[in-house]
Amino acid sequence: MKPPDSDRIACSRRALLGGVAGLAAAGAAPAVAATPTLTVLTRNCYTGVDLARLFGADSMDDVARIAGEMLDEVRSHPYEARADALAAEVEATDPDVVALQEAALIRVQSESDFADAPVPNADREVVDLLALLTDRLSERGLDYEVAASTVTTDLEVPADRPDGRADVRLTDRTAVLVRSDADVDGTYADTFDATYRYAFDGVDVPIRRGFCLVDLAVGGADVTVAAAHLESTADGVRREQADELLALLPEDRPVALAGDLNSGPGGPRAAYDRLVESFDDAHASVRGDDGAGATCCHASDLRNDDAEFSRRIDHVFVRGPLEPTDAERVGADSESRVSAEVGGETVETWPSDHAGVVATVAVSAGTPTPAPTESATATPTAARTDAAPASGSGFWVFERLPFFGVAGVGSFALAALALYRRNGRT
Repeated sequence: MKPPDSDRIACSRRALLGGVAGLAAAGAAPAVAATPTLTVLTRNCYTGVDLARLFGADSMDDVARIAGEMLDEVRSHPYEARADALAAEVEATDPDVVALQEAALIRVQSESDFADAPVPNADREVVDLLALLTDRLSERGLDYEVAASTVTTDLEVPADRPDGRADVRLTDRTAVLVRSDADVDGTYADTFDATYRYAFDGVDVPIRRGFCLVDLAVGGADVTVAAAHLESTADGVRREQADELLALLPEDRPVALAGDLNSGPGGPRAAYDRLVESFDDAHASVRGDDGAGATCCHASDLRNDDAEFSRRIDHVFVRGPLEPTDAERVGADSESRVSAEVGGETVETWPSDHAGVVATVAVSAGTPTPAPTESATATPTAARTDAAPASGSGFWVFERLPFFGVAGVGSFALAALALYRRNGRT
């Protein structure tokens, strides 16, 4: 994998100006430029349903029934209210960069549509969390652009509906938003080689995760900002993914790493401990690591009254001449909840099942701009958009196999493999 290279550097919006004049014994001192800063927010958008229920599926009909129930929940879920709450957080915290996980796209196709298609290809949008958030940002006059994104999961399964069977397709993404006036000099997005493999009846199901890198200029320095979503189930795989990040991220420039890393204080720490061997945890640097600041997790329906977080797994890390000056959670206080109409009822909902973390770092003046470097690692793989039927089983995978959320590890893949075996189609 090859990180973004840079061959030109310019100043970003936050990297400029400011000067202080003072009097010294010998006369007026020259103006001194203010230290440039970079603010990074990480946010898990949450798909909105608890996919773990598919673990109980024991037949094709059961898979379709559960998927149909989930589709009903998706269609009534208050995505718009949650997206507006997330946009309000961006407005309040004013980040230069936003790292997003579970920025899902959910689509559906009816059985009648399927009859006219050579293979299922659900393309009628139910919700696009990435587009919804960027729209809400724009409505608030906040001009952010999707600098990079990667598809980690693209899966289509049958779903029972009152008017017949449909197909529902879930596409998961990791993404990075940047201010439209940021000087972005390169981007890179891919999935990790290290993969959790769910063994089922002699078949390995890979559960992929991804990352995005954006190279931008801050105060004359070339800074790489990375967003990542690490495996939640297997601590060893999570550690290997952390090792991949350490090998991938450049060592000759400042780096900020943000994301849902599924590792940290209060939970499994192997990946976290590996990363903080060379990175500083912005939250721990500013506020200490005394167990406060947990970020996971709200109830799956997001209607719990109070946050009952137990572990801190969402992070902003920095290394190089980046000095954390502030770090705080968002989406953890009761004031974060918003009202939404669901089924004719007004409910209070959290913006996501995670809290987010926003950190501001000072970029040391005079940080040298490195020459572009080459990496021996592989080039990125583009996400496929064509449908690939899987053994005639009635469910389709599109390049990637699934993972959505802490509780939903491999649910669709497990159900699908069970279906293969029971139908004699392995």
